[in-house]
Amino acid sequence: MRRVGTSVGTVLLVMLMLGAPAALAKPGRGGGSATCPTGSAAVVLDPGHGGGDTGATNGDLLEKDLTLDIANQTAAILENQYGLTVALTRYDDSDPGNSERGEIANACGAAVFVEIHLNGSADPSVDFTQTFWGKKRKDLDFATWMDGAMGNLTGEDGGPIANNGVGQFANGGLLAATMPSTLVEAVFLTNTWEGEQFRAGTRQGEIAQALAAGIGSWLSQ
Repeated sequence: MRRVGTSVGTVLLVMLMLGAPAALAKPGRGGGSATCPTGSAAVVLDPGHGGGDTGATNGDLLEKDLTLDIANQTAAILENQYGLTVALTRYDDSDPGNSERGEIANACGAAVFVEIHLNGSADPSVDFTQTFWGKKRKDLDFATWMDGAMGNLTGEDGGPIANNGVGQFANGGLLAATMPSTLVEAVFLTNTWEGEQFRAGTRQGEIAQALAAGIGSWLSQ
């Protein structure tokens, strides 16, 4: 006999009792129930995208893979050279919700939160770096600081990489995080020269060095 008006809570309870997939009750997507994977951390790095969301692509190069590599290298530099504790929002090919990423930073009690991305364009000649803030009062100064740090990268001509400045972006992670936060679009993955550097395995480390220098110097003020 079909029952009409069964509550959502009852349905979820029955589904959980029957072994429904855990993803149905995935914490952190706006619910504030995210946990810190390392217990606590001074810095939380967010490798952009993941799972079915590849982000920008350049042939076999996927943004989601490169941001994870860059985040791991940045974390190693921050830990070894600056003595900072670091956590990542993902350590594998998972795809946390946008708000959950910021909530993880909150759960870690982080001093700063950095979302790491690579940009994309239909024009393979386009290449520049840019940073974004979510909430002006808490984020703008840090986003501006990190924008300056990314200027340490060199471009195809050997000089400083082109810089598109600091912009505002109402990203869920930036808005959810309570500490100074920024989203860094390091370079354009779709750029022909950048693709060659990533395939050679050099650009990842250069970006990690620039990120770590910016974060480390900000926290040492």
